[in-house]
Amino acid sequence: MPKYTISDKDKLNRLIKEASFSRSGLASSLEVSYKTVYRWLDCGVNPHPSQSRDIDALFKEHIDITDWVEKIRKNIPDPIKLLKKDPLIREKLFISMTYNSNAIEGSRMTMKETEMAVAGKRVRGKELFEVLEAVNHHNALLYMLEVIKPGFKITEDFILKIHSIVMYNFNNKLPGKYRTGHVNLTNTEKPLPSAQMVPLKMRFLAKDLNPPKADGKEALKKISRDHYEFESIHPFFDGNGRVGRIIMNTQLLSQGYPPAIIEIEDRYKYYLALSRGDMGDFKNLTQMVCDSVIKGYNLLFAE
Repeated sequence: MPKYTISDKDKLNRLIKEASFSRSGLASSLEVSYKTVYRWLDCGVNPHPSQSRDIDALFKEHIDITDWVEKIRKNIPDPIKLLKKDPLIREKLFISMTYNSNAIEGSRMTMKETEMAVAGKRVRGKELFEVLEAVNHHNALLYMLEVIKPGFKITEDFILKIHSIVMYNFNNKLPGKYRTGHVNLTNTEKPLPSAQMVPLKMRFLAKDLNPPKADGKEALKKISRDHYEFESIHPFFDGNGRVGRIIMNTQLLSQGYPPAIIEIEDRYKYYLALSRGDMGDFKNLTQMVCDSVIKGYNLLFAE
């Protein structure tokens, strides 16, 4: 299947049509001349890569891209079936998901080293715990794929099982058990619930995850809010980010979407999007989830 992209020209035209930008307004926002915008729109000139990144950022700031992802979902085969059937595609996707998710949490492993660790090969210059983190995360994805199906219901038992695999052999982190004490979270000023409140909050969250209360674009917004809610509970001593992203991808896959790949290069935008959820603003997080689903699609169906 072809790679899903939208051209810079189409992004500019949508900004004009849907966000009421004038050409001079685009020039001002992108810090280029009016003539430059004219050449992009009317003369077939392609922006410089750095300018293309600025166009993309402006586009995602002002244009709801959930419709992109809905179009993808309606026009692709069942991603769960594809992942179960094709080991080459599965491994390519799971290695990328493992590398990026661990890197967001501070892992020094490269993509190649992650691949070596998962294959059982020796990874020189890395600590045992770093190798174990890669193997564990990959195993958690394999378990998810083993049990998932369209309309799969996420339960507390499933969440705890995923955590037990992600944190296997990290016994001081209580694999498969909720935290019993306080944890510090550096990327938010919102106070975390006490350890005594975690089981109750997780019970309510698990019920709210299933079944989805919205379809289409609203489902994507709900999945993004659910991800924020899980991270704001922070139910474990460690592994919350990795487990939270696996839960999010379980939701996406069970509803027919490709998995979201939040890349290490977007770590700070991801943290910022989560922090805006503290104020009840989930727009940035939804946009980031949608953008990450598109990346997952392009990797899943790469030619």
